[in-house]
Amino acid sequence: MKFGRTLFAVVAATALLGALTATASAARLSSSSQTIRTTFASMTFTGGFGTTTCALTLEGSFHARTITKTAGVLAGFITRAALGACATGSATVLAATLPWHTRYASFSGTLPNITAINATISGAGWQIREAVFGVTCLAGGGILSAAFNREAGGGITSIAAGGRMPTSCGAEGTLSGTSNSTTVLGAATRITVTLI
Repeated sequence: MKFGRTLFAVVAATALLGALTATASAARLSSSSQTIRTTFASMTFTGGFGTTTCALTLEGSFHARTITKTAGVLAGFITRAALGACATGSATVLAATLPWHTRYASFSGTLPNITAINATISGAGWQIREAVFGVTCLAGGGILSAAFNREAGGGITSIAAGGRMPTSCGAEGTLSGTSNSTTVLGAATRITVTLI
């Protein structure tokens, strides 16, 4: 009987220690690179000014290769935003608004197999010119969301970005797009994010 109690106590202590270790080890996210580049083949701006669709490339950096999973923590900056060819309308990034702040928001899925890392982006600003009437508006000041979709091995497969932004034309605008190209800045290596 005494042996049974001792064995039970050892098993219970081991299980508790394992649970605490698993919880502690999932408190942070680690990126394979401190720099990032993502390209959106199509980013759509919609509002009272019409619809403008352009390619967009964003580049930036994380403050560190490891961040805590704490909502609102500043994770890094977007330091460069370049619009490419526009399918409809035209737009210009307001360079004076850079850098844009990226903050950790949450994750999707169940630990340890999370499917997405959710972030917010603040500070973004554009000048948008719609194609039909040539109306030009400034858009900025809103909080955008970005979901870094992640495969089981940790690789970032896509980033879905979007949100609402006030405009100088009196109507709120929306922004939406998905990037299927997220790599280390200056390399073709895909970014991976793991739990530690």
